[in-house]
Amino acid sequence: MYRLPHILFVALYLFLAPAVIAGAQEFGLYNSLKGIGASVRLPEKDGIFHTVNAYVDIYGVATSRCSYPGYKMNVSRQYVCRRFQRDGYSVAFYAGPGISLGYVRDHDKGRGFDLTSLMADNEGFALAVSGDAGFFFDFGRNVFLDLSWTAEAGIHLRRNESERSYKASSLSLYNNGFLQAIYPQLTILFRFR
Repeated sequence: MYRLPHILFVALYLFLAPAVIAGAQEFGLYNSLKGIGASVRLPEKDGIFHTVNAYVDIYGVATSRCSYPGYKMNVSRQYVCRRFQRDGYSVAFYAGPGISLGYVRDHDKGRGFDLTSLMADNEGFALAVSGDAGFFFDFGRNVFLDLSWTAEAGIHLRRNESERSYKASSLSLYNNGFLQAIYPQLTILFRFR
């Protein structure tokens, strides 16, 4: 069962990658306590740009509670709210909505916290709407920095821990979307064109 979600996400990435890369302006490395991956930023037009982040979700792996990482993809539409420019350098503050899809572990299976769900390897599909805000630093060269925070509100669908023998499913709020909103995301972007 574990292989099927991974094959589906790799196929999705391979299907979407050529279209995204064809219009991309910057490519980069996504770094966060949430995970590590790749980022693509599409060209800005009229103060609006789009960002695609695909990364390996390391929740539970770093603490050796889980054996395998999860996978996540986020597509965001960003609106530049304010830009400061001086001597060829600029800093832009942006914010915008997005959508996230992934095969990840969640912090808890319901309201509150309980030891059973904290110790369970409760991987499953997550679908969420996201809100992103951050700063984009342009140094007038081919290297850029992006510092942002993302909060997600969504659902998490997985097998029910207490009913695994019956292959029952469980649906709950995606709690890590809220809990991990405090983790900053630092993306180092490179312009190749």
